[in-house]
Amino acid sequence: MLLLLAGICYASLFSYSQKKQPALPPGIDAYINKVISSLNVPGVGVAIVKDGKVVLSKGYGVKRMGTSDKVDDQTLFLIASNSKAFTATSLGLLVEDGKIRWDDKVVQHLPWFKMSDPYVTQNLTVRDLLVHHSGLQAYAGDIMLFPPATYSRKEILQKLPQLPLRYDFRTTYAYDNILYVAAGELVSTVAGMPWEEFVQERIFKKVGMKESIARYTDLKKKANFSFGHARSYNDIRVVETFRETNIGDAGNAAGGIVSNASDMANWLITQLDSGRTPLKERVLTPAATADLWKIIRPMPISRVDSLIAPSQSDFWGYASGFRSYNYGKYKVIGHGGALSGFVSQIAMVPDLKLGVVVLTNQASTAAYWSIIYHVLDYYMGNPTFDWLGGYKRIQDSAVARALARKKDLSIARAQGDKPSLPLKAYAGSFMEPLLGRATIQSEGDSLVLRFDNMEHYVADLRYFQYNNFIASFRNMGVPTEAYVSYGLKADGTIDRVRIEVRDPASRLDFEEMELKPIKEKKMDIVKLDKSLRAEMAKYPQASFGIAFKDLGTGQTFFINEKENFHAASTMKTPVLMEAYKQAAAGKFSLHDKIKVSNHFKSIVDGSVFSVSPADDSEFELYQLIGKELPISDILHRMITKSSNLATNIMIDLVGAKNVMATMKEVGAHDIQVLRGVEDQKAFDAGRNNTTTAYDLMLIFEQLGNGSFVSKMACADMIRVLQDQYYKDAIPAKLPADVKTATKSGSITKIAHDSGIVYLPDGRKYVVVLLSRGFEEHSDATGVLAELSKMIYDAVK
Repeated sequence: MLLLLAGICYASLFSYSQKKQPALPPGIDAYINKVISSLNVPGVGVAIVKDGKVVLSKGYGVKRMGTSDKVDDQTLFLIASNSKAFTATSLGLLVEDGKIRWDDKVVQHLPWFKMSDPYVTQNLTVRDLLVHHSGLQAYAGDIMLFPPATYSRKEILQKLPQLPLRYDFRTTYAYDNILYVAAGELVSTVAGMPWEEFVQERIFKKVGMKESIARYTDLKKKANFSFGHARSYNDIRVVETFRETNIGDAGNAAGGIVSNASDMANWLITQLDSGRTPLKERVLTPAATADLWKIIRPMPISRVDSLIAPSQSDFWGYASGFRSYNYGKYKVIGHGGALSGFVSQIAMVPDLKLGVVVLTNQASTAAYWSIIYHVLDYYMGNPTFDWLGGYKRIQDSAVARALARKKDLSIARAQGDKPSLPLKAYAGSFMEPLLGRATIQSEGDSLVLRFDNMEHYVADLRYFQYNNFIASFRNMGVPTEAYVSYGLKADGTIDRVRIEVRDPASRLDFEEMELKPIKEKKMDIVKLDKSLRAEMAKYPQASFGIAFKDLGTGQTFFINEKENFHAASTMKTPVLMEAYKQAAAGKFSLHDKIKVSNHFKSIVDGSVFSVSPADDSEFELYQLIGKELPISDILHRMITKSSNLATNIMIDLVGAKNVMATMKEVGAHDIQVLRGVEDQKAFDAGRNNTTTAYDLMLIFEQLGNGSFVSKMACADMIRVLQDQYYKDAIPAKLPADVKTATKSGSITKIAHDSGIVYLPDGRKYVVVLLSRGFEEHSDATGVLAELSKMIYDAVK
């Protein structure tokens, strides 16, 4: 009996020991190294979890081909669409908080949300955002996300009505990213904080994902990261610009998370333990995690290649941020992710409490499946199978077919053909429904295509034949080309421009697009000058400075453009620009927080002074003194409500001398930003901020053209300027469908406004209106509004 009990105890102890430290597949390191070598993948991060424990968390290979910088389990990789599970989990947390329900209509929380079909708009639920059956065509809207456009999340979603529904609502699986952008916006709205902060606080910190990043642009702060490697057929190249070109923060909720093997192991443990973290802290209830894994939309089942026959599934379905399928007799919960130069895959087997994650820095799905199925086979007790051999043959065959297709699609060039038009006649401004304004400009002996809202879509055009050009896109990592076909009217003018991608290995996220010409208009400057001067002559006590520039045609118009005026609050635009410049240089992040203080030093003698709320136009900030706010919040108050306190905080941060130096760099030599606001000693000494209409025009031209710091930064600053609270001058008398991005300024007998006017047809112009001499502010702004309307009438 004693022997029997001893045997039972020993068996129990042995069983417990086995659960605590389950054996790894024999030779796993050698196998993974063979996979990445055979498939030409520079590096991978791999983690395996079993029974709530991490049994493998390791890096293999190198972060960048051609170097010896090895991957470890802390090396960051782009997990791409594996981010979707975090967005779904965020919504699940809000459901548990009682703030939303899965069957809530999206418009209950985002009243402005619209699809192209009114019925779908009114009936799309929170859950529908996650399961890819809205009726949108697969990957609809991706052109605004990969590479990133300058649009914010809301601006991207406001273009949804332009995306037609291809299928009936809730009938067909068609993968999309744009509705996960909507899910992220919904999280931000309901939670009262950005999606990135919600994920960081409610998920990453609790799960123990210490190095993971929810805000993609924060990757530039990290040192231990992997470069992406793009594959074009059999050619592998480093994507030098992957941090800038892969995705932007607007797409974070769909695919912007960056993580590593170690952190993802903790994520898998949390999912497999019904929402309980490795530290036994609960993120979600078991019911909530089970709900996330529940299939909502059945997916088509494809017949797999005979070379990998054991992977054939009997069912596939999309849950909420996860896919569910079977491998043999076991149900697997998984998901993949792909961005240029990176692919990732997770696979969880709940019945075995087993999870695997593979992160790669080369877009080889063959690599992650070869590893995952090898691992699953071991723990499932399946017969040995040559996954690597099968997947390599499939990959090689796919490359051969793509090369053959490329050859079939190639078009022979006609001999002796010449362009129908002079090269410069093919240039102009155009509109694309989603991307907005594009320009084709003559630069030297060639044409260059650029998009106002896409910093990374720049192509050199070389003539091919029959009014067709070949566009070679820059900075794509691998050679990327498209055909550009001009359609001409009978009189030889351009009717449309079609861009068609025909290379199977292209990195472009569209197959074809059509550009329509913008009808530029030259205004009658002589007539406008006469009418403006007649209007200004009615106010002999006042003096004016006016500067105008059409950002399409380049046409300018000036009156007293070099006359100096007290800058008033127009100096806040240069401060905004300097803040973005320093943020781009890495001195700080606009998301960093700084303490609100009301103690500043005079530029005359260094004595301390404070700003009075009685002399300010924004008061809430004074209630927050001593607290910390994001720099972006301070900047927004400085521009939109013209907060003097915010202005002085920002000048203390960036430095007035730096603002001045930057203005000179952009050619604005007469703008003087010497100090902050309410420095009485400096005012008494005559040390004031000054400006000219011409210089303000120059800086707004840079913002409007996206040529200051970056298009993304300019777009962000323009969004702040568009939120302007004071709209009693330039915008006051313009039609409702005309948008403006402005910054006004006023002190005693001074009233100014400056900014960019956006016309509905895609044209835009800069206008600066300065005035001095009006006793009443309302009289001054009334005149400026009338001058703005006269300029608009001449342009429209």
